[in-house]
Amino acid sequence: TYIVYMGDLPKGDLSVSSIHTSLLEEVVGSSVAPSTLLYSYKRSFNGFVAKLTKEEMQKMKGMEGVVSVFPNEKKQLHTTRSWDFMGFSQSVKRTTVESNVVVGMLDTGIWPEFESFNDEGFGPAPSKWKGSCTGLKNFTCNK
Repeated sequence: TYIVYMGDLPKGDLSVSSIHTSLLEEVVGSSVAPSTLLYSYKRSFNGFVAKLTKEEMQKMKGMEGVVSVFPNEKKQLHTTRSWDFMGFSQSVKRTTVESNVVVGMLDTGIWPEFESFNDEGFGPAPSKWKGSCTGLKNFTCNK
């Protein structure tokens, strides 16, 4: 499968999914286009995931409105402990500008039980941090 990136979302009342289907119809034909389209990105950016052959991918790259086409690949997370990974000592002098900053990203491909989210060895969250975790069936909150 490939991700077809088309840049910003279109202005106006155009249906993003129908634009994606129309583009696919030009490349793979109208009869198979709907089954080829796996997902339309329509909130943060304009793009879609489609089942394409290498030849179809090359043709898609040349289409007007297409910024880039790249393989949809599953990646393995390397680390969540960046300071250790980059070789920084915990005692390294740090500026205060970076203190008390929490950066978070949730990708729908992440499962909270994944080993990278294991908080073993970490102390409790600072009391001044806001927020909470609501556990669900088969979902355990860490600290």
